[in-house]
Amino acid sequence: MARKIFVICIITVVVVYMVSCKQDVPTHDITATVVFMKGNVTVNDMNTSVGATIKFGDVIKTSEDSLCRIQIGDKNVLQLGKSSELVFNISEKSNILLLKKGWLGGITRKMFTKQGTYRVETPTVVASIRGTSFCVVAQSDVKSYFCVCNGKINLKGSDAESGNEVIAAHHKGLWYEKNKK
Repeated sequence: MARKIFVICIITVVVVYMVSCKQDVPTHDITATVVFMKGNVTVNDMNTSVGATIKFGDVIKTSEDSLCRIQIGDKNVLQLGKSSELVFNISEKSNILLLKKGWLGGITRKMFTKQGTYRVETPTVVASIRGTSFCVVAQSDVKSYFCVCNGKINLKGSDAESGNEVIAAHHKGLWYEKNKK
């Protein structure tokens, strides 16, 4: 009887150990493709080219007089302007484009995140977007400009409790400054 209990305990410990060591099942990350570029563009500090794949966590940088256009799926295009830096944090579990500095424009027509929306974040503004046209400029760590070019976007200052829904049929631009009431 004691031997039977001992064997059951050993089996239980082994099973618990195996379950706790189980690796996460990899998720299908959403990728993008560089479809046009001009000038010096890097991905993770390595020169890139048209046709390159952009994946979760990649950092895309453009230098002065450069730009990079990336396509997500077949109906979504983002363009990174000169002297810009963007972190591509889009996957099944995350839906954030982090614009650290510079200019980003987008036309998104088809849902490409599991959540249905995605966020564009700068140091001063957070935008929740679902299929629309926009332009954002992270001018500095304390000042950003966001234009809803066509459609509806929820915008919130990074230091605000809640956001406002901004609707525009043709361009509505707003400035956001950190710690400005």
